[in-house]
Amino acid sequence: MATTDGKLVSRRGLLRGSLALAALASLSGCTGTASDGGSSTPPAAGSAASEPATLSLGILEPVCIDPFNAVDEAGAQVAYQLFDPLTRYDFEAGELVYLAAESCAASEDRRTFTFVLREATFHDGTPVRSADFKRAWERIASPISAATQYHGASSAAYLLSLVEGYQALRDGSATGLSGVACPDDRTLAVTLSIPYADFPYVVANPCLAPVPAAAEEDAAAFAVHPVGNGPFSLAEAYSKGDAGLELVAYDGYAGDAPQIAGARLAVYQTMSDSYQALEEGDLMASPCPVERVDTGAAAWRSDDPALELTRDRRCVLGCTPTVSMLVCNTAAAPLDNAGLRYAVSMAIDREDLARTVFRDARMAADGVIAPDVPGYRTGAWPYAVHDADAATQLLDTLYPRDSSGERDVHLTLSYSSGSGQDDAMEAIASDLEAVGITCDLDPVPYDALRNRLATGNFQLGRFDWTPGFMSMDNVLYPLFDSASIGSRNYARYSDEQVDALISEARGQVGEEVRIELLQQAEDIVAADCPVIPYLFGGFSFSGTQELESLPVDPLGYAHLAEAELAE
Repeated sequence: MATTDGKLVSRRGLLRGSLALAALASLSGCTGTASDGGSSTPPAAGSAASEPATLSLGILEPVCIDPFNAVDEAGAQVAYQLFDPLTRYDFEAGELVYLAAESCAASEDRRTFTFVLREATFHDGTPVRSADFKRAWERIASPISAATQYHGASSAAYLLSLVEGYQALRDGSATGLSGVACPDDRTLAVTLSIPYADFPYVVANPCLAPVPAAAEEDAAAFAVHPVGNGPFSLAEAYSKGDAGLELVAYDGYAGDAPQIAGARLAVYQTMSDSYQALEEGDLMASPCPVERVDTGAAAWRSDDPALELTRDRRCVLGCTPTVSMLVCNTAAAPLDNAGLRYAVSMAIDREDLARTVFRDARMAADGVIAPDVPGYRTGAWPYAVHDADAATQLLDTLYPRDSSGERDVHLTLSYSSGSGQDDAMEAIASDLEAVGITCDLDPVPYDALRNRLATGNFQLGRFDWTPGFMSMDNVLYPLFDSASIGSRNYARYSDEQVDALISEARGQVGEEVRIELLQQAEDIVAADCPVIPYLFGGFSFSGTQELESLPVDPLGYAHLAEAELAE
């Protein structure tokens, strides 16, 4: 299942070279300031309060650690350590690899995928069987499963929407997924309702990992003490309000054994609290808040593409697959005019926004496909550039200034209040004002924003999209296919050729061909500019000298199973 696009690996190396924030041995990659009481001196080796041969990592309070709904950042971090799905995307290699599966065969029409499972056991010693995957997926999709009754509906259910029988299970006319069969204990056959060659990417999501029978027999108990098939087991139950989670390396793990005996995932209410604990010597690793990232106290390296904390690299900065964008309501004036959309896009100074508001912890977006997603191309969106002169000239044609120097164009930019985006939105409004577009900011509660986007009661709306799996299709289809109008296609964008290219790509055997077709679709969308991408997501992690090595991937997962502690 290796990615065959040779350009991907070389581009990824270039990107990581520009985004791997490597602190020199004498410097800290994340620093405090005199005003906040922080310190730029790294915690001393041996100071972290943890047991020998265990690693301590700060996380926010998880919403759910059961893979059924482990979609929040902290919950997903926990599930990643406890559970192995069928596949996993290897960012360093730039390809999809097998994990709980050892092979996969696809039918010629790309509707049926047959996975052969590797021999493995759950943390309680019971064998992992194909029925455990079927159970896991059905409890996510079913409105009457024990897990749904306990947790409420799963936000991961959409991942299974193409599996045959999904809708029947959802509406109660069936009790299981007819498209999931278990011919024997090590064979899982999945039939889809339509061709979808990227399905092996879908099943890399940790939410689709297998669960034992106990997950449905006692959903409440499993919610606080999930039993997985991953490299670490949970030492004891975790409930909201607990100080942390204790992970223990699982001796019976089917993959490469972890190099550490275990890990303590310490829970904090804010990222700043976690980072302060790192500075005080209570942690070995922690996410680093944007306001504490100090790019001036670090060296930008181009010779090492890995995102890896080491004794000599105390902070890493990486780009995530998330894209921040302004959604244009293309169904209503004035943004039904593509020329105005071009002008708005070219007015935004993305580089300045990344530098001044986000302290270089974000990357200026040049499209909606993020750099680590297979198929990314530099500069794919022609209007995702800062060119105030071109924007002004275009506006002079569309909305010439009156005798008082004003243009008759007025936009309202809606965004979620309390999301930390005020400074960014003010900067964008200022950029628009600079070319003569009057822009009113409209901060509203998150639920209200989503309602406005869904009902079309907006002009410009700020929106983040993170693909559920590493595929161009999972960006282009939900955001721009006409079938997604009423769902996530908030721009109400519709183009028959785009729809046809996405559909054609889904049935192609070769990944190079699929990507080429999807890139053709992206080019059409980019030329229409129904959304205005402005930043790619980012994250930073900081660590102490007690870490010999801790890899972190662009999804923000700490690879604890590959971690090594300094001797």
